[in-house]
Amino acid sequence: MPPNDDVSHGDIYHKLGSLEGKLETVLLQLGDRKSDLASIFARLREIEIKTAIGVGIAIAFSVLLPFIVQAAAPKLHFNVHEERQQ
Repeated sequence: MPPNDDVSHGDIYHKLGSLEGKLETVLLQLGDRKSDLASIFARLREIEIKTAIGVGIAIAFSVLLPFIVQAAAPKLHFNVHEERQQ
């Protein structure tokens, strides 16, 4: 009696073709994921740059604002009443 686990060359080629198709699908999905990650990181880099610019502007404004207020103080009245001595 021949054993029941006889495998022909056709069976091997069929399974090999099936495996090759699955591997090709995985490689295509991996390529899609890489392009998705690249676009995500590009958008993240853009956001980081804009945030850094905004923080830089805020820091510059916070440094310059006291000098601007000090320079404009004589012309501005902040509801401060000076007491006059007689």
